[in-house]
Amino acid sequence: METYDVIIIGGGPAGVSAAIYAKRKLLRTVLVSKDIGGQALLTTNIENYPGFVEKSGMKLAEFFEQQLKELEVEIVEDAVKEIRIEGNSFRAICEEGRELVGKSVIATGGSSHRKLNVPGEDEFFGRGVYVCATCDAPLTKNKMVAVVGGGNAAFQSADLLARYATKVYLIHRRSEFRADGILVSRVKGHNNVEIITNAEVREIRGKDRVESLLLESLESRQVFELPVQRIFIEIGREIRLDYMKGLVITNEHGQVIVDRLQRTSCEGIFAAGEITDLPYGQAIISAGQGAVAALAAFDYLSEKRVLG
Repeated sequence: METYDVIIIGGGPAGVSAAIYAKRKLLRTVLVSKDIGGQALLTTNIENYPGFVEKSGMKLAEFFEQQLKELEVEIVEDAVKEIRIEGNSFRAICEEGRELVGKSVIATGGSSHRKLNVPGEDEFFGRGVYVCATCDAPLTKNKMVAVVGGGNAAFQSADLLARYATKVYLIHRRSEFRADGILVSRVKGHNNVEIITNAEVREIRGKDRVESLLLESLESRQVFELPVQRIFIEIGREIRLDYMKGLVITNEHGQVIVDRLQRTSCEGIFAAGEITDLPYGQAIISAGQGAVAALAAFDYLSEKRVLG
């Protein structure tokens, strides 16, 4: 069985960037992912990725894939279900049974946006339902908008969207917020923001695009319809890192704790992107972390004198 210098897990901006830098360092590299693009595939309007003017997340993913092919990066279309330490190497066991052995690992996969799991959410994704206000705020100009959530991300989104939208509804299922007080005060200071508490979204409605939300009051159990054309779901992220269970230290949110060189608590395993405890979940930041991880992995392998 061939032994790779580095096994990269995840095909989003962090994983792709790591693969590019690893190949340019002439590392024997394999990238394991069921798709190329990651969360970028779910973003309809990208205006903050330097040098990229196409805006479509799908288009950015196409460019990712093209660049990987030009560099002849080996891609395994699968998902890693377990990583085992075997001496000075790592064995990655994939869901479909393939096993890969590597001298180092760069983990980037395992993060996804938490969903409401209501009718209409999947149907209207990208057609009124969004998960990144930083990316898609310009689409809300002169629109009626809803933000669902009660944490910092939700209030930061509402604060940003209030500068574009005619009206912003912030909907939270509790009466108290997890967000920092200064963010709550800032959002309450906008004249075009209305906060609705103790309510849950039951359905997202529309024809070709989102037209309204069906809400239920958790106090009176009254169901009412709210006319909106855009909805931003900001209820957190799912971090699923079962494949590294017991190997690396994570924080209370399940994110991998890394240092400034993207090193984890396990020697030889690096992590990048939104599975880490570093702030600001943006594609360009994940890409930068992936580059750092690859360069740090190269230095690690060089110091171990195991290259070649």
